[in-house]
Amino acid sequence: MQPQHAAHPVAGVARHQLRVYRHRGLAVVASVCISLLLAGFTVVGEKVRQWNSNMDVIEGVNNLLTDRPTERSTTTGEAAPGDPFGGRAVDIAIIGSDSREGENASYSGDNPGSVLNDVNMIAHISADRTRVDVVAIPRDTLVSLPACTQADGTVSPEESSAAINSAFGKGSNFDPTNTREGVACVIAAIEETTGILLDGFILVDFAGFAGMVDGLGGVDICIPEHLVSKNTHLDLEAGLHHLDGRTALAYARTRKATADGVAIDGSDLNRINRQQQLIGAVIHEVLASGDLGSVPKLNRFATAVTESLTTSPELGSVQALAGLAYSLRNINLDRVSLMMAPVVSVPDGVHVRLAESAGERGYSAQDVFDALAQDEPMPGTTAWKLANPEPEPEPDPDTDGDTDTDADGTSSGGQTTPPAVSGPPTIATVTPEPEPDEGVVTGLNAPVTCEVSTWALDSSG
Repeated sequence: MQPQHAAHPVAGVARHQLRVYRHRGLAVVASVCISLLLAGFTVVGEKVRQWNSNMDVIEGVNNLLTDRPTERSTTTGEAAPGDPFGGRAVDIAIIGSDSREGENASYSGDNPGSVLNDVNMIAHISADRTRVDVVAIPRDTLVSLPACTQADGTVSPEESSAAINSAFGKGSNFDPTNTREGVACVIAAIEETTGILLDGFILVDFAGFAGMVDGLGGVDICIPEHLVSKNTHLDLEAGLHHLDGRTALAYARTRKATADGVAIDGSDLNRINRQQQLIGAVIHEVLASGDLGSVPKLNRFATAVTESLTTSPELGSVQALAGLAYSLRNINLDRVSLMMAPVVSVPDGVHVRLAESAGERGYSAQDVFDALAQDEPMPGTTAWKLANPEPEPEPDPDTDGDTDTDADGTSSGGQTTPPAVSGPPTIATVTPEPEPDEGVVTGLNAPVTCEVSTWALDSSG
């Protein structure tokens, strides 16, 4: 059964009847999306020039950055043809701006003076091109903000504790047209917080995100409860919806809302969950639906994406993106994951701090950042568990029902149990593959499905 459009939701579904399969997918960066498409699409001449001219490139950001993390050494073999990063590990900043400049004003409807970096992610591509891991740092995370050079040459002071989403305003002096200085301050804040040297950046605003979704023809989203937000003008009944760009953006931005009439937590942590679900649906549509085999649809989406991106020079051409795509041509979608850096609440009830101890998740924020910097599998992901399998428990000597060996290992029946083989199990012994932790999102190729009572709505039709 086909999903309903956002304007015609599924009606009459009681809250207790709705069972949701949260195949939220992964927020793989827009550059990886378009790159994977371009890798399988023969483009020549005028089309390449058109797409290249669509992209905005910001020069000179690196000139504003000082005291950066130590550059990594290249630890990989032969680089794929055209790979702009030479086959080494890559870390790219994904920055979502809430600027209301230009076309963005028609999508916001609130707070016209805002200039914040509301989305802060690091997309890590492993040196061997077998993993893509995307780590989100919540916008309300309190961090130490470095001094930043502003457009007039003045240097803003350091701040020992400020929300990371204030970095863009700090660098741009709250002028959204000072994009270079704003981006530079965000990169400085992320690098100082994580200790990771960033190789480039992608900046996406409201209009850009909505344009990408519309270029794709919309996406399927499962809404678990009747969701209403006055701030983002959102009203979605429970059920499966096909969202256009404007509605998808409203869903991604929603914080304060009601679910089945009950006020929900307006924290950024829950909003990140919704963003993961939404962008996962985008990635599923791009890579798993097969619809982009249509050249006209591929052209529409590629045009929308290139028109939506503002990038660093390293990523500012179709050729560079296609070269990176080709290096990822053999990646297994189960080796792509999204997670949020572990955080803990602070007394004000709004902000959070990065978790300094392992806690319930078993790893700290620094553990995550260290794994990225060292190009190792992310804690909690399937790739990490395959590389670090838990030893299988030794069998109880008496579980076979005989009395050959007592609990202390002595023989009671004339025969002894052979000694267990020492050494950790190999990856090949892990069958089936372990599931990632709850805090990690995978399942990029899984369809978006809502099950309501005894019948189902399925995006596959």
